[in-house]
Amino acid sequence: MKTRHMSLRETARAAGYSDHTLVSKVLNGHKPVTPYMAACLDEALSADGAIIAAAEAAASQAEAVRLPLRELADHAAELGAWAESGTAGPGTIATLDDEIARVTREYGSSQPGPLILRASDACRRTAWLLRQHQRLRHARDLYVVAARCCAFLAVALGDLGRQAEAAAYARTALTLAEESADPGAVALALSALSKIAFWDGLRQQSASLAGRGLAVAREDDPLRVLLACQQADVSPVPVAREVLAQAAAAREETAGNGRSDGGLFDCGTVRLAGYAATLALREGSLAGVLAAAAAAEGAVRDGEDVPYGSLSQAGALASGAPYKGSPGAREIAEQIAGYLGHEPGVMPHPLAIAAGSVR
Repeated sequence: MKTRHMSLRETARAAGYSDHTLVSKVLNGHKPVTPYMAACLDEALSADGAIIAAAEAAASQAEAVRLPLRELADHAAELGAWAESGTAGPGTIATLDDEIARVTREYGSSQPGPLILRASDACRRTAWLLRQHQRLRHARDLYVVAARCCAFLAVALGDLGRQAEAAAYARTALTLAEESADPGAVALALSALSKIAFWDGLRQQSASLAGRGLAVAREDDPLRVLLACQQADVSPVPVAREVLAQAAAAREETAGNGRSDGGLFDCGTVRLAGYAATLALREGSLAGVLAAAAAAEGAVRDGEDVPYGSLSQAGALASGAPYKGSPGAREIAEQIAGYLGHEPGVMPHPLAIAAGSVR
């Protein structure tokens, strides 16, 4: 940038980013650079591949550093379990619970593959402990951790289009959650099952599962926002409008209570705007879609992450009917594919827009 005498804003615009704050966060080390952004910056600055090579080298170095640290963390967990005389004491359970919380929290800003492997590893370690003789209170806590692991894996695999595997994990999550008798774990499993049913086209079942989740979730649980949005997404328009209003109210009520750790099951402004835009599309309200998009854009400018699943679904939607042949939709799909590192794929349950309509 200094060599080219370009400011941050000029560089961002030349790279195709209307909002320079994302580029700023990458340059300041607050966000990892994606292959797509590296390529855009390389072209904008005529760097002849230097930026792309530097980004690849940085990613390799970060991975090389992370692996030994991961082994040390696993060793520490094993030592802790051994020190507790073969049972899963509070320390071991807290370590596993913290790991799945971190995985869930990082989902909005990281590639899903490594996170799925970490969640699967935590799930296997929890299962091994459950097969040992445990005190009743420790067994209950392990069931909660295992349910959270399986719920994460269900939704993450569903985002990758692996419906069969996702459904298996979601059903297991509910079994484990009900065994624990923990309302939060049960609500989480029902949220995962509702999403799987939605992508399978089972709208009535999806609404029923989300409704059950709302009924069992604690009043101060931030998951209630996502559950209400899931129910609205598959309800008739008048009901959806009412339920979505409840979701917005629930977000206001639970905001700042310290229970939300963000990530996969958090329904922030960006995600809530996505559900609002879906409803506006069903109503045929262009003004509603634009208002929701503006709200999401403002939240992103303020630093809120866009969930991987939302990007994947948006890319799939832009690639399919009724947007075939639209240059704007094609450009959006290509940018999303570049960011994700792969083609989003086919949206298994497209929005209910009449064939041939142009909005």
